[in-house]
Amino acid sequence: MSKKTKLRRSNGEGTFRQSNGKWYGQFSISKNNKLIRRSFSGDTKLDVYKKGQQWIELESLNSSNFSSKNTKLNELCLYWLDEIKRVSVKPKTFIKYTSTLLLYILPYLGQRKVSSISPQDIQELLNQWNDGTLKGKKGHVISSSTIRCTRRYLSELFEYAVNIGLVLKNPVKLTKPPRLITTEIHTLSIEEIHRLSSAMKTQLMDHIDSPYRINYYASYIAVKIALGTGMRLGEVFGLCWDCVDLIHGHISVRRTIQTGTKGQIFQDTKTKTSRRCIPISQELQTELNTYKEFQSNYVKELGDKWTDSYGVVISGTFGKILSTSNFKSRYFIPILKQLNLDHITFHDLRHTHATLLLSQKINPKIVQERLGHSTITLTLDTYSHLVPDIQKEAVNALDSLGI
Repeated sequence: MSKKTKLRRSNGEGTFRQSNGKWYGQFSISKNNKLIRRSFSGDTKLDVYKKGQQWIELESLNSSNFSSKNTKLNELCLYWLDEIKRVSVKPKTFIKYTSTLLLYILPYLGQRKVSSISPQDIQELLNQWNDGTLKGKKGHVISSSTIRCTRRYLSELFEYAVNIGLVLKNPVKLTKPPRLITTEIHTLSIEEIHRLSSAMKTQLMDHIDSPYRINYYASYIAVKIALGTGMRLGEVFGLCWDCVDLIHGHISVRRTIQTGTKGQIFQDTKTKTSRRCIPISQELQTELNTYKEFQSNYVKELGDKWTDSYGVVISGTFGKILSTSNFKSRYFIPILKQLNLDHITFHDLRHTHATLLLSQKINPKIVQERLGHSTITLTLDTYSHLVPDIQKEAVNALDSLGI
């Protein structure tokens, strides 16, 4: 009997199914007010995805009316974003493409004709971003990683221009990106962890009779989960009770939250290693048990006003997922500022979890698995320099061996 998987739709990426070891995908595009569909097959889902995106791109080319002499970069860019990238990447990624190009490229090259933009023009712009001549939002110097990302997106745009015959060559390929400067990782000390947890708990108790008490409690729990598991922001806010086993004491990471143009939506985790099971401490189990009971009572109070159909853990006032931006701006960042920890981000709680485990001589492989890193090399490259005791232990081991 042939083995089949059910059809499943990734947001904006076509419909896929697997049968007898082969992958099949159906893609669609709106053309002349009609929906055109096309199917492709391949050995892997990625093969099918690439074929589908190439077809979408070619169909879009045929329906575009760009003239190589007159098309300006902003016209091409907005068309490419709306017709090509919107349907080929996840919502959050689409927002990043759009904001990056609109902030760092179009204000400077947008009115130029595509065919007139040279490698020198692009290199000069990249250099001005890199040396601080040009600045980002609020007058901040943008990072080398942001500049490299901007260059990569612009190169993709010009590859599209080459494909539709607007230019013969991609000028971005003749430019050089700035050297990547790794940004400093910030972590919390044990004392700072206790201060943060205490301040979040105090904030909760100050609002325990507020109509927004569930928001304050959910925010407190979000911080506790991040510190206790090393889960990413999207993973914490995408957590549902069906993935929390409070009897055996573990959390299963299966989905994440993506913020797109239509708000927050559930997505499957990005990679196989991101999908993982994390054992949790007795303390965190107790915190989650207490919170679950509180949430259950709150739901009974609200009655029909409660709209949650997923069983989300980090819930807002009426049951929907608490907005990550609302969480940060109203419940998390103010506390950090109050504690003079405003250099800390939510992602730094993940870094803190990892470094604390490594400092306690936990096997790096275990840390890798808890974080969902693709390789142990990534874990060690990211954190080993933050835990000097690891190097000290290596030297002590050599001494004991007489080497």
